[in-house]
Amino acid sequence: MPTFGRLGVPAGARTSVDEWRTFGDRRFRTFHGIGATAAAVFALAGDGLTIPLLLALGTPVAAATIIGVLPYAFSSAQLLVPSLLRRTDGNLRRVTLGILALGETRGFVLAGVVLLQQLHVIPTTVAIMAIAAVMSIAGAASAIGGANLLAWYGAILAEGDRRFVAPRVMGITQGLGAVLLLPVALLVQAGLGAIGLLVYAVIFAIAGFFGIAELAVLRSLQHPGRVRVAPRGQAPPRSPETNRFIRAVAIAAFGAGMGPYLSIYSISVLGLPASFAILLSAISSAAALASATVVGGWLNRGSASRTLRLSFILRGGSMVIGLFAFPGNPVAWLVLFVVAAMASAGASAATLAANERLLRLTRGVDLIGAQGAFVAGSAAGLTVGQTTSGLLLAILPLGYPAFALLFAVSGFTRLVLATRVEVSPNWSSATAAFDIAELKRGRKD
Repeated sequence: MPTFGRLGVPAGARTSVDEWRTFGDRRFRTFHGIGATAAAVFALAGDGLTIPLLLALGTPVAAATIIGVLPYAFSSAQLLVPSLLRRTDGNLRRVTLGILALGETRGFVLAGVVLLQQLHVIPTTVAIMAIAAVMSIAGAASAIGGANLLAWYGAILAEGDRRFVAPRVMGITQGLGAVLLLPVALLVQAGLGAIGLLVYAVIFAIAGFFGIAELAVLRSLQHPGRVRVAPRGQAPPRSPETNRFIRAVAIAAFGAGMGPYLSIYSISVLGLPASFAILLSAISSAAALASATVVGGWLNRGSASRTLRLSFILRGGSMVIGLFAFPGNPVAWLVLFVVAAMASAGASAATLAANERLLRLTRGVDLIGAQGAFVAGSAAGLTVGQTTSGLLLAILPLGYPAFALLFAVSGFTRLVLATRVEVSPNWSSATAAFDIAELKRGRKD
């Protein structure tokens, strides 16, 4: 697949819809395949299914909450990627494919665990531990491989093309993955009555085949060449701006970790039926897809830093609104719908904007090392936050006061952060990493 020249958006294509229509061109079919297959793996073998499965196997709510954060905790292994690149003479392609082979085929392992448990070959406790282990190692591998893909795009695409392509590939993965969760949830609901927990094994196995398809598509992507990293201890220092950005994202991740699972809250505290959790998934899916579509356009034409701050406001504000979903409130269900939509839209925007912001800040310097610090900082923040929330749910009575505490800490952490995070002067101005001449050429930050 050849390296693109500067694509340039046609003069009339100034809206997100127009730009997505341009991205639909067959020139980008490899990137379409990457986004779509990764979305399928996310929907069919992500925590959207593994968490309900753990609860169905009898895992305590607090333990399931902590297990859910394990993939993020182990993703701090991103710090080892520079060492792997040194050992492979900078072969980013081999390193990335090897890591993703471990992560994206996890569906086969999960399917085997469920099958063995249902056949009574292994006890339920062992099955729970095995699922936690798979989520930890394979889930982290998917996150690390995804971060490496961004460096791969940067190596094979001109900067203007990368800004156009990368957010949209991530947008497909985020948006389509979220949308797929609704039919998957309905399939699980129907399958439980027919074949019991074996329905999870079937869905996980399908996820494994999509993982193989994703690897096949990636193998057709242009070789990034040799990506050199500085010898150990000799990497150029990151800019103060980059370090402040990484700290801000880590704090935001802590706030995200403190946020409670809305499905657990709706069922255990409000007494709403399981079908309501499916409706929450539908609302979240629609919001994530809409956000990914719009934000993908913004990031090509505008400020990544301001988009990131907006995502903090959306996610933090959603948690504060969640305080009004208290027992006895006749419209608590409606409040949760609003919370789910805002939180999902903000999460989609945050993922796209944070990764794009990092790429812009590290252009021409040690991107691989900065990605390691970025992923590790995010993992640490989320791990501390979600572990703390799990411990609180284990210590405090399982009721509104405990969840209200989580809503408040999660919400106000990010709202306060939004007032302090550094942003560019306006929505169309460049950051310090770029100059006015580049801005005038149309490559805006």
